[in-house]
Amino acid sequence: MFSRPTNDFQQAVTTTKLKNTLQGGMEIADLPYESDIMQMDVNDDGSITSHGRNGSPSSPHPKRFPKSSSRPPKPKNVSHPLQTGIRNYLNNHYRNHSHTQQSFLSSQPLSSLPLPKRFTVYPPLLLLPSNAFSTPAEWAALYNSLSSDQRQELYACIAASFASMGVTHVAMNAPIAPTMTKVAGVMRSETQMENRIRSPTGLVPLYGDFGDGEDVATREVNEEEKEANPTEEALRSALWVHSVQNRGIVQIWAPLHSMFSRGNVVEKARILGIESRFEGLDDGDVGDELEGGNGRRRLLGQKIEDVAVVDMYAGIGYFVFSYLRRGVGRVWGWEINGWSIEGLCRACRENGLGVKVVKIDKETGEVEGGIDVLVEGLRKENRVVVFHGDNQSAGKVMWDLKEALQRKGRWKRIRHVSLGLLPSSKRAWEGAARVLDTEAGGWIHVHENVNVNDIEMMEAQIVEGFNSLLISTRGDGKLLSSSAYSGISTAECIHVERVKTYAPGVMHCVFDIYIPPSAGWLDKDKI
Repeated sequence: MFSRPTNDFQQAVTTTKLKNTLQGGMEIADLPYESDIMQMDVNDDGSITSHGRNGSPSSPHPKRFPKSSSRPPKPKNVSHPLQTGIRNYLNNHYRNHSHTQQSFLSSQPLSSLPLPKRFTVYPPLLLLPSNAFSTPAEWAALYNSLSSDQRQELYACIAASFASMGVTHVAMNAPIAPTMTKVAGVMRSETQMENRIRSPTGLVPLYGDFGDGEDVATREVNEEEKEANPTEEALRSALWVHSVQNRGIVQIWAPLHSMFSRGNVVEKARILGIESRFEGLDDGDVGDELEGGNGRRRLLGQKIEDVAVVDMYAGIGYFVFSYLRRGVGRVWGWEINGWSIEGLCRACRENGLGVKVVKIDKETGEVEGGIDVLVEGLRKENRVVVFHGDNQSAGKVMWDLKEALQRKGRWKRIRHVSLGLLPSSKRAWEGAARVLDTEAGGWIHVHENVNVNDIEMMEAQIVEGFNSLLISTRGDGKLLSSSAYSGISTAECIHVERVKTYAPGVMHCVFDIYIPPSAGWLDKDKI
């Protein structure tokens, strides 16, 4: 069961909604899904537009006045906290250094200087876009003229302007780099490797203490290894931020070490059933597979609390908490980033969920201590079990775990598998086909970045790929007779969710792949 967020979070923001009263009598109120994530733009006329889920603008709510009173005239200008912080610096600090800035002051009055508009707040962090100090051009020219000390004064003024939102740190965002650096030896030779752990290596801390620094130069440094297994001291000293989304679900992460995507709020809401139907979790998903129509994809009489989910890229719990809030009995997660696992565990505590972390031996791919020890220590309240290791081991580990738990009558059938890695989750397709219940079938949710003109082609490729995997995994890779092939379930894509624009012409899509029950299984009373 989920609990309410703690008072520590509520000191920074209200957990159910964010209302920041701005100068001029206007409020930014009730972002529909992200209650403590605020993004704002200042329009050319001085008015403010707040951005809710998926970046869509939502008009600010005007302040309510008693019916008996007359409404005051609409203010011409409304204060914008980012621009207010910058102007406070320019008026109170920058002019004190004007002896070094005479050329700029003579060519550009500070009062008319165009300033950046966009920001996002994840308490206690103010996150600025990557172009915050490079556009507009006039602002960039002034910023580039500042010394390091002057920039720190600027950042301090900006942070102070957001103090009412609990901001104490400032950073500049950057896209997730596709590769990471491996540095070895005294000569510091570097090689590039795939950024499998999705570490935000490009994020730039600007103001505040973000935690421990880099490793000693003479020691071999593998960025992936360092992120996969952080020290206790590193975890303790790091900056941790949070977001409250989707009616009170708390998520926590260390922004220098784990990624967070605001746009995923759309898919989280879909899992929760807030705006649209998510097949296999809806209340109506009970019935006979033979009814035809929608009935053929139902839960076959299973209660949602008896269903389990495998999230092959659990991260900080991007989708884990949505499944649990919806009512599934347990989520088995896989994750290689130790920082993300720590964030997931912290958020589990805030959301009132029991969590168990299980180490996977890097060399053998097996559970450290063995499956039997894991099963004996597993409690009903451990609704989140996260395996700290590579999901390439998921097929065998989950199969062994299934056998052990079935013997004790404690196994919950895996009816959903989430593949949430971008730009592609293809590396985990085979594991997904193996862990999904081989008798009852279910749904595999495949996240991919796709050219908008190639979505149908990608859908066909995914279906073809999973049909091949079903033959190889359920037929044990053997040459099968035509009758045996006919007994293997056939995958189909039942829905494509366009989550958000990833880049110009590229869409983040979720392909819902349905795998029906195995032939003849419906006659068995095994659920």
